[in-house]
Amino acid sequence: MAEITASLVMELRQKTGAKMMDAKRALVDADGNFDKAVEVLREKGQADAAKRTHRTTAEGVVVTAQSADHSSAALVELNCETDFVAKTDQFLALASKLVNFVLGQPAGEMTGEDLPEELQNDIKEAISKTGENIQCRRAVKVAAENGVVESYIHLGGKIGVLVHVEGSTGEATCDLAKDLAMQVAAANPDYLTRHHVPTSKIESEKEIYRNLGRNEGKKEEFLDRIAEGRLDKFFKENCLEEQSFIKDPDSSVHDLVAKTCPGLAIKYFVRYQLGA
Repeated sequence: MAEITASLVMELRQKTGAKMMDAKRALVDADGNFDKAVEVLREKGQADAAKRTHRTTAEGVVVTAQSADHSSAALVELNCETDFVAKTDQFLALASKLVNFVLGQPAGEMTGEDLPEELQNDIKEAISKTGENIQCRRAVKVAAENGVVESYIHLGGKIGVLVHVEGSTGEATCDLAKDLAMQVAAANPDYLTRHHVPTSKIESEKEIYRNLGRNEGKKEEFLDRIAEGRLDKFFKENCLEEQSFIKDPDSSVHDLVAKTCPGLAIKYFVRYQLGA
């Protein structure tokens, strides 16, 4: 049997990030062959990953990457079990690698299952090194043809936003889109405009407001008017363009866009909140 030296164990640990006993055991299993020991650890990591996939991943980070010309950006949510692991350099480096990969792909949504084998192996190796379940929950790339896509990370990676605007480019447009991304992060709209609210949701809200009116003792003939008034408030709270702008509550987001960049249109936004 080949001699397993302390220096060889240390070298294997430095290369793979494995724990000391795991590195030594892998070298023993590989009869001292370094490259084979690396493969043993990788295989063990994949086996460990399979064992941990049922464990809850409520912590992690939301990260973003953006093209130099602001024409596209990507968002990734990478989850783990504890906040301690989420803050490690290794975990953050993995999140950065994933989001930069997504940025290089065609626009659209992805999950961890859509990642190439190389990146899935990186996740499995991270599971082996940290001892925690790690999952790429979701990812998205957004691209603009004649506009910009701006990103914003809030609360140290707990919330991430992308906003796509069309109609112009340049510094003023980028600044406005950044403000809109901050708006989405803080105000959490569900829809872009009232025209994007599904009819079923509108009817459901109206019925709720009618029942509230009845419970308040309002006359039946007034219930529809009451429901319409409360529905208008619902739109102003839940539709991005109708929300009050966080930096100027006297202006709506729609008015802000019209005043700052006439002809600009908000096309799309996406908001990831960790674990939500």
